[in-house]
Amino acid sequence: MTKEVRVKFVARQAILDRDENIFAYELLYRNSNDNFFPANVNDDVATANLFFDSLLFYGIENLADNKKLFINLSTSSILSNLPKLIKPDNVVLEIIERTNKLDEVLQSVENLMKNEYVFALDDYDGDPKWDRLIQKVKYIKIEVDKKLYHTLKRISSLKAKFPDKYIIVERIEDYDSFELIRNAGADFFQGYYFTKPKILNFKNVNPSQLTALDLLKITLKTPLDFDALTKKISKDPSLVARLLRIANLRCKSSNKKINSISQSVAYLGEDTIKQFITVLSLGDLGENKPSELIKVGLIRARFIELLLQSDKRLSEKGYLLGVVSIFHALINVDLAFVFETLALSTELQDALMDHKGKLGECFALCLRVENNDFIGIKDSQEKLNLDETFIMNCYSQALAFADSSLT
Repeated sequence: MTKEVRVKFVARQAILDRDENIFAYELLYRNSNDNFFPANVNDDVATANLFFDSLLFYGIENLADNKKLFINLSTSSILSNLPKLIKPDNVVLEIIERTNKLDEVLQSVENLMKNEYVFALDDYDGDPKWDRLIQKVKYIKIEVDKKLYHTLKRISSLKAKFPDKYIIVERIEDYDSFELIRNAGADFFQGYYFTKPKILNFKNVNPSQLTALDLLKITLKTPLDFDALTKKISKDPSLVARLLRIANLRCKSSNKKINSISQSVAYLGEDTIKQFITVLSLGDLGENKPSELIKVGLIRARFIELLLQSDKRLSEKGYLLGVVSIFHALINVDLAFVFETLALSTELQDALMDHKGKLGECFALCLRVENNDFIGIKDSQEKLNLDETFIMNCYSQALAFADSSLT
C-alpha cells in the first residue's frame, strides 16, 4: 500500500523596516497552495494548525530565517497559554481584532509577559476598548484605509498617543503610499508592494530530516563553524551518542576518553566531521528508504571527489554534489526545496540540473558509469582529459568507501 503523503502548508510575508530591509515575517495559515486564508476556517483551527503543523513540527528556526516571527493567536489559544509551547525568543504574538473576553485575555497577556513573550495588536481600529491592552503590547498593526489620508492621520494620532509603541502598516500596495506612510512616522511596513506571502510547503519532511539538512548546511560553510555544529548536535541525544561513539572508537588506541560534544568535534577534525555528518544525514534522510539509494549517494560523492582530487576546493564541492543528487528521492521533495533549504550555489545547481562546468561534466560521467554508457564515458573522458584507468580506479575506491561507510 502506498503511504499517503501529507503536505503541510504555511505562508509567510515579510515585514520591512524604514530602510526596506526585512525586519520580520508574519506567519500565515494556509491549507493548500492557494495563497489566501481558507474560507470556513475559524481562528482556533488556524492557530492550532500553525502551532502543531508548522511551529512545533518544523521549528521556528526553519521558518523565520533568523528574523522575528509574528504569529496570530485566537482568544482561546491565549487563554489556554498555548504560546508556552514555544520559546519567546524572536517571536511576536499577535492579538487579532476578533479577540473577545478582553479582561481574561489581558490577564493571560500579563502572565505571558512575565515569561518574556512580546505582543502586537493586529488591525487596531481605534476603539477605546483596546486601550488597556495597548499598554501591554510593543507593536500596533493597522491596515491602509480606502482613503489614504485617513491612514496618515491615524499614524500621527497613534504616535502622539502611544509614543513608545511601534506602528506596523499592512496592505501597502504601491510606492507612493509607502513613501507617504513612512513620512507620516510608521516604523514597519507590510504588503504586496514589497512581497506577496510566500507559500512554504513541507511534504513528508519530518523534524529529524530537517535537522539533517541543517547539519549539512552548517558543513557547507568554510571555515567550518564548530560552535554552531556543536550547538546543533547537542539538541539531539541520538546524535550526541553517535558522535561520542565514533570519537571514542577513533581514540581507543591512545587510551583517551572523550566525554563531551566539543571534545569529540575537536578530536575528529573538520574532514572526519564532514564525513560523519554526510553519512549520518543520509541515514536520517533515507529512513524507510532502500539502503541501496543511500549507497548510490555515497558512491557518487566519493567518485566525483576523487575525479577532482587535484583541486581541493572543487573536489569538496564534488563530494557535496554527489550527496545532494539523491536528496529529492530520499525525502520525496523536488530539487527546488533542496536548493533553497541548503542554500546551494548556482554553480552546484547548474552542475546538478544541466551538467554545466567541470563539476557538471564529472556528475554526467558518474551517471554514465552507473548506466554502463560506454559511448558516453568515452565522451566525458575526452572532455575531462582523464585516463580510463584512473576513472575506473576512482570508481572502485568509491565503491569500497560506500561499503565501509554503511557497515
